[in-house]
Amino acid sequence: MAKGRGYRPKDVDHYIGQLSADRDGAWERAARLTVLAKEMDKEAARLREVVAGLKPQRYESLGPQAQQLLVLAEEEAGAVRAGAAAEAQAMADAADEAGRQARDAAR
Repeated sequence: MAKGRGYRPKDVDHYIGQLSADRDGAWERAARLTVLAKEMDKEAARLREVVAGLKPQRYESLGPQAQQLLVLAEEEAGAVRAGAAAEAQAMADAADEAGRQARDAAR
């Protein structure tokens, strides 16, 4: 046990080493998340192009009950898509914020 109010250089070096490892890990995670986000953006753009090129489906031959079910399913699909888009945006915003925090912490 050391006397006085000093510090142990070995303990400080160990702590700084841990902080450096944490910083390096945060940089790696931020880089991976950035690459993943860019890949997801590219894939989303590609899928939007594919969907935009599709012809609209026609279900005129369905009976009234089937058409009613179809309308309900389309409304539900719209709600699910809107929820998914909001969740995806929230996740992208959280990833951006985590990256900013990691960069700030590394500085």
